[in-house]
Amino acid sequence: MLEIQNLTRRFGASLALDGASLDAGPAEVVALLGPSGCGKTTTLRIVAGFESADSGSITLADRDLTRLPPHSRDIGLVFQDYALFPHMSVADNLAYGLRRRGMATADRARRVGEMLELVRLTGLDARRPAQLSGGQQQRVALARALAINPRLLLLDEPLSNLDAKLRHTLQTELRQILTRIGTTTLIVTHDQEEAMALADRIAIMAQGRVLQIGTPREVYEQPACRFVAEFLGSALWLEGRMEPGGFLTRAGTRLACAAPRRVAQAHGLLIRPEALSLGTGENRLAAQVIGHRYRGPAILLDLLVEGTAPVSLALPHDAALPEAGTSLSLAAAAAACRAIPVEAG
Repeated sequence: MLEIQNLTRRFGASLALDGASLDAGPAEVVALLGPSGCGKTTTLRIVAGFESADSGSITLADRDLTRLPPHSRDIGLVFQDYALFPHMSVADNLAYGLRRRGMATADRARRVGEMLELVRLTGLDARRPAQLSGGQQQRVALARALAINPRLLLLDEPLSNLDAKLRHTLQTELRQILTRIGTTTLIVTHDQEEAMALADRIAIMAQGRVLQIGTPREVYEQPACRFVAEFLGSALWLEGRMEPGGFLTRAGTRLACAAPRRVAQAHGLLIRPEALSLGTGENRLAAQVIGHRYRGPAILLDLLVEGTAPVSLALPHDAALPEAGTSLSLAAAAAACRAIPVEAG
């Protein structure tokens, strides 16, 4: 449905996009995830038509959008600040795009009613945006974008203006709505939890490039490089090299591990914290306790592995806690240890 090929964009001496490419299938939700300045918002703005690419192409349903103005692209967009018309009622906000397209009054009213039901705001059609909560405003903005039945929906940090508890609630609601409507969707976010909750696939971006695109499970369990491993979730990263007998850390510990998909001169070993346990096992690592942090149902035990690599281990809140400075041993199964390249290929 959507194909983005080799987008480049410069702002003066700054290279915002460096050959970024990705695609999205029919009804698929793809999240652009990365730190500030990685190029994800520039990508979204180019797809929407608000920015022009220096080179590259954008195709939507076999139609070249690269040079088309925004209003000709058949795209719905939800801005980060929602951009609702403050002087209009909820119903008038939803009907705005339909009116601009010349839809008959009766058909507009029916479509507005369908959208209000979809986002569970029936009965609030006469209110102004200022009379709504943040979560309600977000749903109005979503309904307005969907009212025109676009081929592509763009969401720019859709939940960033909400408090943490409401964000978690609306993640579930938003995913249900996107599944129900079946519109191809591109989401920009810097929140890894949000990306994993909403997207069918995640495109990890850094320095204007797409480093990896895959399902949430793929990018979490099989990261293409160190940046992806450390950006998506928590990670214990050990530097070293692959040898015939396994992975040899810089500290001289030999560990059995999953073989890397490709050979590179420099490798690192990734172990997710949930795969680590206190005690003995086939792969043993020396660690020292730095401290601990209370987190309600769990306590995070902060450790320094082999003198250089930090990691936090979640323990039950009633677990006995070793004091800072205590030396202990960690274990991880070979299947949970993955050697990966430091740089993306």
